[in-house]
Amino acid sequence: MKLMKFLFAVAFLFAINNVSAQSVVSKWPQLNSFQELLVKTFEPAGEGNFGPIKNSYEYLVEKSEALDVTTMPQDLKNSKADETVAVLKRQTKLLAELIKTNSPNPEIMRAFQKVNETYDRLLSIYEPKK
Repeated sequence: MKLMKFLFAVAFLFAINNVSAQSVVSKWPQLNSFQELLVKTFEPAGEGNFGPIKNSYEYLVEKSEALDVTTMPQDLKNSKADETVAVLKRQTKLLAELIKTNSPNPEIMRAFQKVNETYDRLLSIYEPKK
């Protein structure tokens, strides 16, 4: 199980190092802020350390709420991104609720992985088609 969590963390790190993903993040400061906290909390959780996310989940929700079409750069706006951001916000709130109610760590990790996967999906919208 720890190996699987580690692999998710590694996959996440590769995704955020993608050049086009970085350009999207650099264009949208609120997304950059969300990404920074996601990285700081997801990697430790993948290694079994849930302290960072349990201490920062409220900030992650705040940062997801800041992801809004009003703050999204014009050249990034499209319906697929809007839908994905809405899903990301819902999943982040669900993750926060699981943490607030002291759900078991494996349940928290599954929800956290969904947040991460949705974040990756948001970035993939802007990847050049091959």
